[in-house]
Amino acid sequence: MKLLVTVILGACVVFFNTAMANETVRLTNGEWPPFMSENYKQYGAASDIVTQAFELQGIKVQYGFFLWDKALNLAQSGQWDGSLIWTWNKEREQFFHYSDSVITLRTVFFHRVDTVFDWNDWSDLQGKKVGATKGYYYGENFKKAEEAKIITVIRQPTDIANFKKLLLRKIDLFVIDTEIGYEILNMNFPTGIKNLITSHPLAIRETSFHLLISKKINRGTDLISAFNTGLNELKKNGLYEQILDNVIMGTYRPASNNRSN
Repeated sequence: MKLLVTVILGACVVFFNTAMANETVRLTNGEWPPFMSENYKQYGAASDIVTQAFELQGIKVQYGFFLWDKALNLAQSGQWDGSLIWTWNKEREQFFHYSDSVITLRTVFFHRVDTVFDWNDWSDLQGKKVGATKGYYYGENFKKAEEAKIITVIRQPTDIANFKKLLLRKIDLFVIDTEIGYEILNMNFPTGIKNLITSHPLAIRETSFHLLISKKINRGTDLISAFNTGLNELKKNGLYEQILDNVIMGTYRPASNNRSN
């Protein structure tokens, strides 16, 4: 009997893998270098992780690039199978299956190298003028510090605008995810200018980002299961860490757009 059960379970696994093999999953994407971009190699590091994880399960990926609101709406309605990459929130969970974490990013303070700056507690930031980008959420602790008037938050429409304010000393600090911040500096400022800015190692928060698969499509749970299995394999074989190392090395950047002088 035990042998029969084992054979049946094995057959089910083979059937599942065969059924999913050669499928194509259609995912909405957006501009968030170096992790996602229509102009980056492999469409950025997060796209590369998603593509390779699915490929390990025999599933191809087709990406469509849209503005963020549209990207989410197209996936939510089931017109596209899913979207990458997003943080968890209760509202979105009504409409999407969440994958395991694709990447985890640390949000930190950037500052000028000639500014003496250190902090261990939010009270250490008393009186600081902090740049933030409109529409972005930086966590409850940041929100509370702003509401308590420990920090003065000055919002700009773009991250680049905030870095310019920082260079001009119109703000003391700028809050942004580490890799995103350095990518913006490397892609938009010459070496002599970008070297005037550094970041503090203490994270304001750590945030996990996930692949979303629409609950409107019938095979949603199967796709999430296949992706999570592929992602786990990617981590076991060392390719996941290589992708993250490639982010730091600038491997995904469009060669023609690198700023070096």
